[in-house]
Amino acid sequence: MQSKIPSNTLDKNKCNCNCLSKISNVFIGGLEYGFYWYGVNIARRPFLFIFISLLIAGLCSIGLINFGEENDPFKLWIPQDAEFLKVTEWQKLNFPSDKRFHSAIYEADNVLDKKVILEILRVHEEVDKIKVDDVSWSSVCAKIPVIAIALFGRKKRDISLKSSVISEVNSEREKRQAPDLDWSRILSRDVYCNFLENMDEECLTNSLLEIWGYDRSLIESLTNEQIIDDINEADISEVFGFPVNFTSYLGMVQRNSESRIIGAKATRQTWLTTINKAAIKDGDSITDEGTGSQIDKGSLEWERRFIDTVLNTTNREEDVNIYFLAASSFGLVAGNSIQNDLRYLSIGFIVVFIFVVLMLGKFNMIEMRPVLSLLGLSSVGLSIGVSYGLCSAFGFPYGPVNSILPFLLLGLGVDDMFVIIQAWNNLSPLEINEELPERMGLALRHAGVSITVTSLTDFVAFAIGSSTLLPALRSFCIYAALGIIAIYFFSATFFVACLTLDQRRLEDKRNGLFWCWRMNNWTPNECSQKDLLQSFFGNVYAKILLKLPTKITVLIITATLVGVSGWGLSNLRQEFDPSWFLPQSSYPFKFFAKSDEYFPSSGVSGKILLGNLNYTKDIAKILQLEANLKENPYIGSVDSWVSEFQLYMNNSDITIPDPDMSEDDFYENLTKFLFSQSGAKYRGRDFKFDGELKCLNKSPPIFVSTISYQHVQMDDSRTEINAMDQLSENIAEMKFSGYARAWSRQYGNWETNKVIAIELLRNLGYALLVVFILTLILISSLSTSLLVLLCVVMTLIDVGALMHWWGLTIDTVSCIDLVLAIGLCVDYAAHIGHSFMTKRGTRNERARLTLEMMGPAVLQGGFSTVLAFFFLAFSDSHVFITFFKIFFSVSLFGLYHGLVFLPVVLSLIGPAPYQSANQDDSKSLVISPKISPKNISKEPQVERELNGDGFITKDITPINTPDLEPSAPT
Repeated sequence: MQSKIPSNTLDKNKCNCNCLSKISNVFIGGLEYGFYWYGVNIARRPFLFIFISLLIAGLCSIGLINFGEENDPFKLWIPQDAEFLKVTEWQKLNFPSDKRFHSAIYEADNVLDKKVILEILRVHEEVDKIKVDDVSWSSVCAKIPVIAIALFGRKKRDISLKSSVISEVNSEREKRQAPDLDWSRILSRDVYCNFLENMDEECLTNSLLEIWGYDRSLIESLTNEQIIDDINEADISEVFGFPVNFTSYLGMVQRNSESRIIGAKATRQTWLTTINKAAIKDGDSITDEGTGSQIDKGSLEWERRFIDTVLNTTNREEDVNIYFLAASSFGLVAGNSIQNDLRYLSIGFIVVFIFVVLMLGKFNMIEMRPVLSLLGLSSVGLSIGVSYGLCSAFGFPYGPVNSILPFLLLGLGVDDMFVIIQAWNNLSPLEINEELPERMGLALRHAGVSITVTSLTDFVAFAIGSSTLLPALRSFCIYAALGIIAIYFFSATFFVACLTLDQRRLEDKRNGLFWCWRMNNWTPNECSQKDLLQSFFGNVYAKILLKLPTKITVLIITATLVGVSGWGLSNLRQEFDPSWFLPQSSYPFKFFAKSDEYFPSSGVSGKILLGNLNYTKDIAKILQLEANLKENPYIGSVDSWVSEFQLYMNNSDITIPDPDMSEDDFYENLTKFLFSQSGAKYRGRDFKFDGELKCLNKSPPIFVSTISYQHVQMDDSRTEINAMDQLSENIAEMKFSGYARAWSRQYGNWETNKVIAIELLRNLGYALLVVFILTLILISSLSTSLLVLLCVVMTLIDVGALMHWWGLTIDTVSCIDLVLAIGLCVDYAAHIGHSFMTKRGTRNERARLTLEMMGPAVLQGGFSTVLAFFFLAFSDSHVFITFFKIFFSVSLFGLYHGLVFLPVVLSLIGPAPYQSANQDDSKSLVISPKISPKNISKEPQVERELNGDGFITKDITPINTPDLEPSAPT
């Protein structure tokens, strides 16, 4: 049975009138008055305000002369008060390294095939030929002594020694055949030291070629079977004479039933170079942005030629892939990545321009607005100039995450344009008859409040983010906050001035593209005045959605989705790696991927730095620390000179530690150990002396020494953080007399992981609180505001789950995205919630009208967000890909909760409407960052006849109310 409901009985729900409404009216009333006055003045002097806008942008852009891009991972991703950075700085000052490591991975079906071995030799020989000015491989390489034939019986190499030394060595060798004999304890000290001083040095490079001493004629004479035999039998480098485990050079080793190596998928080759300290001291140096260390310009130029040589495919053997990483690769590639990102900004700008042209105007020659669209988008460029200029002027560096900022400002600028145009088209019939300045003031009165609230919400979110401990995130938030304020100013000033000029053109019936062309006999075509999307929402979608079976289905689906997403969110990992910020098509990124594939690490390595210790007193503590580390469940192995020194001295019948040993005796014995076979590897690696160390003299005082260790393999960041913290506690418990800290390059990443989760939760919490307060003030309904907040929280849960299933982790980029996502997903729900509060009738009817009036705008808002970021899906940048995935997820789930779930809930338990609902709509706010003129409703308010489901079946009596539907606040 149908029931007739007259207009004066539609308000059968109690009106929602309380102190929230009064607060909202006071707050909004003041803003409306200010924007009205501002809009009137802009419309009276549009050229003046355009000039002021351009002048401000130009002055701020001067700061770009100080523009600087930061690629040092230590200055981007690590809290600047982190212990890691303090230890790193101490190490740079007291134990700096002049070594630079470079590595290549060769990949083939079987790298033990002769043609692959020859390819490795070809690369080795090409590198040996590199010369840039006076810098060559022989001058830049790190050199180490080679061990003579007398010690290891090497086959292919010999060195020139005095005949007396050779005679004594051979004599003692015949007497002693023990495999662990140590010549430093056998020969007299003079003879032994003379022997060492006459040893040759070779450039340090490691590969399978050491088995054959880089002898091309020998390698060319080998068969594949002989190569396999040599690989299985060789255990000494023919170049350096040291024992070598050549199996460690192979990846994905293949063995037969007898555990004999028969093949491998990959092998690696490494080079070690040094920097020119004298050139650096003279100021001829540059900062390597990848490592943050100083390098002389000559060595850096040589490295660049080195990179080009190894990656050159001209003479490369077919079916052999080479993946390479030089010490400077990270900084060189990261520094060029911003230029590669600009193409996506250009494509995005073009696509968004087309979308804006379609949405701002209508499909006829007069009401289309292509010039206005272009001028409006130019305000984005002005905002970028202001943001980048001011930040550069005040010394804020530009980080890799900041490359996404133009896309963000482009989206916000388009939103503000839509709001202003929507407000203009929402003017009542009485307001339309006013003079142009008056109309512009009235339009900006409503639109100004809406873009203020939207901009304020985003600004506060980024202001909260700028207090983060992570420099890269802080930099982005500062750039974004200034950019949002700039786009807010230019939208309310520059774009309104341009709109004034365009409206003059339209009212003068001039062509939308060619303003000089007056079209006096023009009339709009019928097609341009239709809105099919709004009809679909009101007559089809709403009727299906608001039927009882559909409501039950939606609630079940939503509950299931939240439950499943909650499980997915619980599996979301927290992980961060600076290498992700390299383009995925770059050669360093490919190297890291292949290194993880073929040479997975058994654990992160590190070292304990010991400075200015009293070693005669602290050596017992060092030995106790070693024992503690071996019992530490997070430490897999320890390589310490102290335990080896103790063993060496015990074999000489001297006890270590010995409390009665004098300092002179300690340093005398230390010299013998460091020049012995067992201590030689520690001499250049783990010590820095306060003077020159010589074989025949006691060692100078130790300035710095180190102890190496390796962690066990750990699978999650929480375990890594616990391992780092427990090791620090182990060291602190010893209470050494001097400096003692643990350091590993990976600890920088672990320090970042230590704060990321805390930073994310803090930023999300504050952002949600701010959004809720603003929504509560503007919607003025506690229950509706809570429902909007519920939609935002459920959207974030769904997005977090999709991040897990899409292979993303919690890192600095996703932290930014999730905070920004709050501002986006709240729009979808807030529009629906506010519009529902402005409707009278039954809950079903109010929900239907809300979908009809606001549904198209919300849908276009979600679509425009996806459109703005769509082309980022084709990027190989971690930053861009992450933004696309998260923003796609936000749009998908935000639209679902805003257009499906929330209308259903409001139709069931929605609160009463405003007291002023449908009485003075001309005073309602237009707060919709995604509204386009296509969604303007001119349906008169009528007395309605409803069926049992609350749907309109008949319009009965027109009511004199404004003919345009306002939109919702965010």
